[in-house]
Amino acid sequence: MDNKKKYGLSIRATDNLWGWLFVLIPIVGALIFVVIPFVMSLYASFTAWPLGQPLLTAKWVGLRNYAEMFSSDLFWKSLENTFYYMLGIPIGIAISMFLAYMMNRNLPTDKIFRVIYYTPVITSVVAISFVFQQMFNSDTGTINQVLSMFGVTSPPNWIGDPRFTKWVIIIMTVWKGLGSTIILLIAGMQGISPSYYEAAKIDGANWWQIFRKITFPLLKPVLFYLLVTGVIAGAQMYVEPRLIFTNNGPANSTFTTVIHLYDYTFKNSKAGYGSAVAVVIGIIIFIATAAQFYINGRGERIEKKKARG
Repeated sequence: MDNKKKYGLSIRATDNLWGWLFVLIPIVGALIFVVIPFVMSLYASFTAWPLGQPLLTAKWVGLRNYAEMFSSDLFWKSLENTFYYMLGIPIGIAISMFLAYMMNRNLPTDKIFRVIYYTPVITSVVAISFVFQQMFNSDTGTINQVLSMFGVTSPPNWIGDPRFTKWVIIIMTVWKGLGSTIILLIAGMQGISPSYYEAAKIDGANWWQIFRKITFPLLKPVLFYLLVTGVIAGAQMYVEPRLIFTNNGPANSTFTTVIHLYDYTFKNSKAGYGSAVAVVIGIIIFIATAAQFYINGRGERIEKKKARG
């Protein structure tokens, strides 16, 4: 009996050991790639750290980097542009919702269209940026040529006018991201029980009532995920504006906060200032994500109260 008890404890101890070893791998990964870099970046934001020199030898300057950043018109311009680009998030979700709804009707062509719309996702962003740069060219671009065919005598100067440059980026990012968003929404739609739709049709509901009362509410978890990840990705936009426009676009109209961070860190060798910008971006993303979780949780609580009576 004692041997069996000891043997049982030995198995339990072994299982616990293996469990901790498996858990230890992501913990060590998070420590090395998240916690330590965050602490270093936070410390560096209070120093005058020239890039290439050891961080511990950097001069402590307190809040000087933050004071310089918040008094910089260029920083506020980059932040304004970054938030402006996020207009593409609801636009992309709305278009993807419509296309996903149309491609979820069990037609023979559904799979073909899914492949077509997903192709931009796996296409090189460099190639896509070049294509869009040529399409929106003011003189020889396809977009303005089409507008001219419809009688537009003075088409927009997409590349040279600050009023339109950001919309070139928005259109491109929306188009490129449609495929992945559509796949997630289709997966969410196919996870809805057909019995809901059958009951609604028996009650005489039309397609709009079915979408508004069944499809849309049951897709809220997917939409919430898309919104959160979209805001996080939008706050870190760098590649698209830098590839399509030179010198941050006319009047810095395509300048983003991450570009501001990169230029000061690697071009001006002011890694301390760049770290301060990184900390502010991290705080903005955290606040935006926390607010979305709060609003989503509050909505769920209200719906539960309504359901109870």
